Amino acid sequence: MNRREIVRWGAGLGLSAPAIAGLLKFAPSVSAQEGTAVASGPQVDKLVFWTRSTPDAPNNTEWANLTNVAAAYTAQTGTEIEMVTVPDADFRARLSISAPAGEGPDVLGPIAHDWVGEIALQEIALEVPDSVITDKADYLPASLALSSYNGKLYGLPLFAESVALIYNKDMVPDAPTTWDDLVATATELTSGDVYGFGFPIMEQYHVGGFFMGFGSYIFKYENGAFNTDDIGLNNEGGVEAAKFLRDMYNNQTPPLPEVAIDRTNMHGVQEGMMESGQLAMTINGPWREAPLTAAGINYGVAKLPSLPNGNPMKPFLGVQAMLASAYSEKQEAALDFLNFITQTSSVGELFKAFIKLPVRTTALDTEEVKANPNMAIWGEQAADAEPMPNIAAMSNVWTPWGDALDGIIPENASDEEVKALLDGAVENIKAAIAETE
Repeated sequence: MNRREIVRWGAGLGLSAPAIAGLLKFAPSVSAQEGTAVASGPQVDKLVFWTRSTPDAPNNTEWANLTNVAAAYTAQTGTEIEMVTVPDADFRARLSISAPAGEGPDVLGPIAHDWVGEIALQEIALEVPDSVITDKADYLPASLALSSYNGKLYGLPLFAESVALIYNKDMVPDAPTTWDDLVATATELTSGDVYGFGFPIMEQYHVGGFFMGFGSYIFKYENGAFNTDDIGLNNEGGVEAAKFLRDMYNNQTPPLPEVAIDRTNMHGVQEGMMESGQLAMTINGPWREAPLTAAGINYGVAKLPSLPNGNPMKPFLGVQAMLASAYSEKQEAALDFLNFITQTSSVGELFKAFIKLPVRTTALDTEEVKANPNMAIWGEQAADAEPMPNIAAMSNVWTPWGDALDGIIPENASDEEVKALLDGAVENIKAAIAETE
């Protein structure tokens, strides 16, 4: 897809001029080949493929679609793909132990790109040479950058993702574009056990758009690298965002379900409320499309509303990538499978289940993607999103940040306490980074 084709594609899907301009920054210099994915690696007895997807997940066909792509690879090469489900919570710990012991996977994924740095730092991730990639210029370069560490490519990306506003069209015919509009709409719709708006307000990932929209950041990005000595969670914007979230819940502007601050149940219960028509609007990601469709909800997706300061919310931008293990004894075949599963026709098959924005420009033009009216909106939201740092130090951020939110939102902390709690979180992050260096 060249620059002219990207403009035509974006206009056809209804993308705004800024969003199309954002995609043009990543326009490849050559047109990529389309058609059936082609394998070119050697035949081996089998490749072990670790994935977080599971065959028994309700309303989810990720396992089945991954199996379809694996079967297509086997049909071309004769190499069996042995798929193994590893739970998300255990994935990195098991990988750290099993891979060096020779009991880990040959290939793994899709995983979030912020894991890449940690896996590469442990020397488990296998570097991906350009020679094994079909049509590298077809990838949005930002996705390759997020799948890299210290200038080396360690994963091949499949999809980009961020959160946006998901709403019940039967309850909210027109999605609000400003925060004041959202508050007014949600307040009017809230009655009894039905809420106009709710989201997991204690979830660091989901509140990232507020923090960065107010001018906060995780690590300062400068000179092509993240500066782990410059952490912005406790800057003026971070303090303003934390107070905004505190007041949102405690002043009920808009009214939020009590479960919104329950770390154990805030996701599942509010997702169930959305699926039962008890929640009109929420902040969540494209992974919610399949369950909402299965529940028969007439839902829509919209960009997150602008904040009271007039700035857009800037949620985290993530990439889902496939990696190969440096401990694999079948590295040539493993890299070939990585290339196969990320080629355009494979991405089109996986899109049916994952329903996320493909990072191959040719995949954006597949029938599967064009048939989904929400892809244009996810693309618009991605244009405002901030890439999540993919360095190993990011793993030290989540717990201190979460601890600060625990002390701020449910406890209705004073302004002075908000600042002190965020200062403490930053100090704890720096201490944790120092211990792991």
